[in-house]
Amino acid sequence: MKPQALSWEGDPERVPPDRPPGPVDVIIPVYEAAEAFARCVDSVLAWTDLERHRLVLVLDGPQPAATAALVDRLRGEAGVLVLENPARQGFVASVNLGMRGMPASDRDVVLLNSDTRVTDRWLVKLQEAAYSAPEIATVTPFSNSATICSLPRFLEANVLPAGYDVDSFGRLVEARSRRAYPRLPTGVGVCLYIKRKALEELGLFDEKSFGLGYGEESEFCMRALKAGYAHVLDDATFIYHEGQRSFGTVRGKRVHGAHKAMQKLHPEYLATVARFLHEDPIRPLRQRVLAEIRPQRRPQPAGRPERVLHVVHGWPPWNQAGTEMYAAWLARRQAEVRDVAVYSRVADPHRLPGDAVELLDRGVRVRLAVNNFTQRDPLSRNALRDKQLEDDFGRLLDQFTPRLVHVHHLAGHAVSLLRVAARRGLPIVYQVQDWWAPCARVNLFDAWRSLCPGPSLGKCSACLPLTGLPPAPLLNRALYTYRFRQMRQALRSANALVMGSRFIYDSHVALGYLRPDDPVHVISYGVDPGPRLEPRPARAPGAPLRFGVIGSILPHKGIHVAVAAFSAIDPARATLTVWGDASADPAYTRELESMRGPGTEIRERFPDEHKAETFAGLDALVVPSVGLESFGLVAREAMYHHVPVLASRRGALPEMFEGADCGALFEPEDPADLRHQVEALIADPGQIERWRERLPGIKGMDQHAEEIEQVYDRVLAERHLLDRTMTGAVQKAVRKVRTKRR
Repeated sequence: MKPQALSWEGDPERVPPDRPPGPVDVIIPVYEAAEAFARCVDSVLAWTDLERHRLVLVLDGPQPAATAALVDRLRGEAGVLVLENPARQGFVASVNLGMRGMPASDRDVVLLNSDTRVTDRWLVKLQEAAYSAPEIATVTPFSNSATICSLPRFLEANVLPAGYDVDSFGRLVEARSRRAYPRLPTGVGVCLYIKRKALEELGLFDEKSFGLGYGEESEFCMRALKAGYAHVLDDATFIYHEGQRSFGTVRGKRVHGAHKAMQKLHPEYLATVARFLHEDPIRPLRQRVLAEIRPQRRPQPAGRPERVLHVVHGWPPWNQAGTEMYAAWLARRQAEVRDVAVYSRVADPHRLPGDAVELLDRGVRVRLAVNNFTQRDPLSRNALRDKQLEDDFGRLLDQFTPRLVHVHHLAGHAVSLLRVAARRGLPIVYQVQDWWAPCARVNLFDAWRSLCPGPSLGKCSACLPLTGLPPAPLLNRALYTYRFRQMRQALRSANALVMGSRFIYDSHVALGYLRPDDPVHVISYGVDPGPRLEPRPARAPGAPLRFGVIGSILPHKGIHVAVAAFSAIDPARATLTVWGDASADPAYTRELESMRGPGTEIRERFPDEHKAETFAGLDALVVPSVGLESFGLVAREAMYHHVPVLASRRGALPEMFEGADCGALFEPEDPADLRHQVEALIADPGQIERWRERLPGIKGMDQHAEEIEQVYDRVLAERHLLDRTMTGAVQKAVRKVRTKRR
């Protein structure tokens, strides 16, 4: 007979009466993860009354030096007890040692993972929830990563919503709470308050079945349900959980082992949890919090897609290059009128490939799939085919049910994701942001710092081998043959393609990746206007002209050309400041440092909120790219902020000056030509003001977003017409078959 779900309401008649609430032991089992443990301890010390309660640290065997040093500082402090296992015993034994106490404790306990951070009044609120009814055995707070108690997204590992830190989100959760304390089928061990009376009646955790850890709290909670106890969510408390630092890469095995043990010990467990997941009674409490985070919706014209899913290879703040920033701008604007989701990528060495975390970013649901580029499979490593990603992406499509998929970039994902969408009959808009399809290096700029005229098997295999597995020479040619075919098919399978310049379109046609009659829309991009300083601060008379380079510090951006040009310029006459991530290519950064003159400075990327101030401090922006540029977003941003541009005559950059004498072009890879342009401006600084007066109006993101909507309209109209045609053809065929049967 199939096991039946248990009730999780509890029965106060079957449990002992409550004793008055007293001091609590906060038990933190510690095993490695030194940095996360230090953050956890700092938060506990900040937000816990250790004159009343006690912090119990249980060291599971010898610890890293950093952890040992922190524990040594805490030994002997008031309200701190340190317990130690001489050798590693496992998570469950450590927890039991803490709950047992030395000497034996009569206190309630809170089990707290060493990779958590607590918030203001956390323990006070948990105890209030625990003593709101006598049948309550355990209390679990909301957390970003706590399965059934996860917030904002149920059952997912979440990062904090954009714009919040741990403390501010904790305050929001408390402010929106109803103190409803809904019943749960099980507590969650990330942070678990347990009454002492339940421990006395039920015993400690099951060390034999769950030794190293995972699932032990669920087994205890099932014993409690069967004894008449209940478990509740404290909807007024939020605890941050970094997630998976404790178990690392063995987590999957632990989960599998725990499920087998639970099935044997409590056959009703899966049915009980399944019923809870189906009913999801805490959804209204999550919605109360989400209502404060999501932006107010504006009405959108009838007929436009209610749900759009974007695919991009990174997301700010983790990745802040042009494509990622553009995709974020567009998705956030669309979230003002519709449901928007994003499938993106994130690097996290503490997580396994195939894991994912969720972010709520100004109303946009962002699913960040983990890819640390550690795969041995060259198809997965080179974003050609990945079964785990395909399955995860498919689940997102089935949950979110978009009307349309908008692809910005598939690097770090897999080209095969397009087939996953196509199998579900979803129309695809593919935005070609660069030359990733013909060039695995993205911009047709080869390993020897030369512009490549186009791909070929031998040349590409030598420039960027896709695998080192033997026999590498043969495998690389085979992989590039497969890559060329898959990339062409991906582009040609899209219902519409969007490109930011005529140059990138013409080059893809010339390279054979597009045909002249493919459904391409060439639409210049908009910029996120944001505030600008009005009026601009004037440059002091006689002060040097101020030039800047903003972007990735990588060889294809040609920063070495600008640095070489300014190395021979007197810093009293002109200076150059480079903003970017100096760690992106340390060898290249060292090269720039070795060649820069006294008037050149390399700085870290500035925060986005300082953009207007940064541009206001420049007389001109330099874009010295030696690789191909598909549009020039930073250049347009500079022009919006009244900053003229000196750009290399490469890729799509010349298109921004068409019809307006508002800047200058120089020969790419030629520092002397750039230096000549700068010296001309030094001799006649009034030219900068004349250029500034002639700068064209720069398209804003709202106008551009509407142009993208028109592409959506056309794609969906064509799909609707196709569906009607196909339906009519099917009906005609059915009628024909029926006629023959008669």
